[in-house]
Amino acid sequence: MTADDRGRTREETAVGDVRAGSGSALRGAAPRDRRRHLAGGWAAVWLAAAALVAVPTVSGAAPQQAPTAPPRSAGQAGIPGQAPRQPAAADEDCNTQVSPDPKSGSQTGAAVKKIKDRGELIAGVAQNSNLWSHRDAEGDLAGFDIDLVEQLADSLLGDRDAVEFRTVPIDRRQQALAEGEVDVLVQAMPITCRALEGTPEEPPVDFSSPYFETGQRVLVPKHSGITGFDRTLKGKTVCTAYGSSGYELLSGEGQEKYGAWMRARPNALDCLMLLQLSRVDAVLTDSGLAAGQAAQEDGTRLVGPQIGKDSYGIAVKDGADDLLRVVNATLEKAADGAWQKSYDKWLKDWLGPAEPPAPQYG
Repeated sequence: MTADDRGRTREETAVGDVRAGSGSALRGAAPRDRRRHLAGGWAAVWLAAAALVAVPTVSGAAPQQAPTAPPRSAGQAGIPGQAPRQPAAADEDCNTQVSPDPKSGSQTGAAVKKIKDRGELIAGVAQNSNLWSHRDAEGDLAGFDIDLVEQLADSLLGDRDAVEFRTVPIDRRQQALAEGEVDVLVQAMPITCRALEGTPEEPPVDFSSPYFETGQRVLVPKHSGITGFDRTLKGKTVCTAYGSSGYELLSGEGQEKYGAWMRARPNALDCLMLLQLSRVDAVLTDSGLAAGQAAQEDGTRLVGPQIGKDSYGIAVKDGADDLLRVVNATLEKAADGAWQKSYDKWLKDWLGPAEPPAPQYG
C-alpha cells in the first residue's frame, strides 16, 4: 500500500486469532467509503465466527465463584465484551486518574515518529461493542470509540481517514501493544492498576486521562420486577463478569444483603446471551457496556442508579509518553465540542446527559 493509498483505504486486521493458524494477519478488502468495511464474503465468515467461537481466556484459572444460582444450562460460547479484571479493591493502591500533561514534555518521540513515518495510525478496537465500536447495517465500524480514533488520527496525521483498524481479542490487548501490533487501544477499556502494573501474563500499559466515566448498572428484561441493585434481587439469578466490579458487588453485598444468586461468566456479553435465553434474571455490568446491551436488545432496560465509579482510557505501550501526550491533547481538544457531539449521538438516549471528564495530570 502506498502513502497515497493509505489516505483513501483503511484496512482491518484481526490480531491474535490468526496466530493459531498461518501466523499472518487476516486482512479485509478496502472499504467503500470513509468507514471501515469488510468485503461481503469475509464479513459473513467473520461475523459468524464472532458469534460461534469461544474467546481465548487469560492464562490461569477463573476466580472461584461465591455461592451460585441453582443449575441452569449455561454452556454458551463466549463473545468479546467486558474483559475479566481484578476486583475493585485491588485498584486502590495507585491513582488511575492521573496521566502525563500534554504540555509538560515532548510529543515528538519515537512512538509518534513511527506513526508519522508509516503515515497511518494502527488502532486496536472491538467490532461488536454496541454504541462503542460495532458494525452497522452495512458492515462499517461505527460508535463512540471509533469517533475518538478518527480524532486522534487527525491530531497525529492531519487526516481522520489515516487509520488501520485491528480487532484485538480481550486477552491479547496488552500483549498487542507491547509487541507493536497496534499503536493504541480504544475499546471502552477500564483504567485499572492491574493493567498499569501488568501481570505475569499481561505486560503493563499506560493510559490516557479518562475519556468516559462509568459505574455498575443492572440490566433486566423489560417486564421484570427488579428495580436496581436492591432487595428486589432476592432469590434472583444475576450474571456478571469474572473479576469485574460487579463480581465484587454481587459476591459481597448482593448476596449477603440482598439475597441474590450470582452466575459469573468470562465477559458481559456472555451474560447478555444468558439473559436473552431467560437463564438469568439480570445482568450487572458497567453502565457504558450496559447501555450498548440495552440498545442492542429491545426486550431489556436499565434499572436503578449507577453504583460506584470506573473510568475508560485510551491505552498505549508502556513508556510511550510522547504518544500519550498527543492522546491527552486530543482529548482536551475534543472536550471543546467533539466529545459532546459524539456522546449525544451514541449514548445520551441511554445514559442521560453527561460531560467529558476533567483531566488530571501528574
